[in-house]
Amino acid sequence: MEFATHLEADQLALRPLAIDDAKFFDQLLSDAHVRAFLGGPVPEAQRIARFDAYLRGAKGVGIWLVCKSLDQEPIGLITLNQHQDGTNYEISYEFHPDCWGKGFAREAVNRVLQHALEDTALTEVIAETQKAHHASVRLLRTVRMIEIEQLERYGAQQLIFITEPDRCSEP
Repeated sequence: MEFATHLEADQLALRPLAIDDAKFFDQLLSDAHVRAFLGGPVPEAQRIARFDAYLRGAKGVGIWLVCKSLDQEPIGLITLNQHQDGTNYEISYEFHPDCWGKGFAREAVNRVLQHALEDTALTEVIAETQKAHHASVRLLRTVRMIEIEQLERYGAQQLIFITEPDRCSEP
């Protein structure tokens, strides 16, 4: 699977991580609010290892730093990689709390889904989120993903979403 390294959206630019993004990446993955439904803050050693791995990239994995187009300020991170089920590709996202509720996550997630479904061989993408993470559930429904499964994992009720079969552009 080959993903574009750069994507553009109305207000956003999505690009690969650069060494200068280390501070933002560290802040994002150590933030208790950002990580509240993602297993909590990532320990420092794991943050460093993950940043190094994301810098190197990986075949078949999409990794984008989400920045505001106007000033290139980083506001989030989106990944598209194989889900733990070993079959599907999963979209995952984390955004800085200062950007919550402003439509940035919706725009960025929608753009990555559009790219995945229109520019690659993928015919569907899934997302997994905690049922208690109401903002994430709302986002996934807004970008026209459909809940297909509920399960218990990581000590919490999880919801699995999948892209609509005929999804091809932003609602």
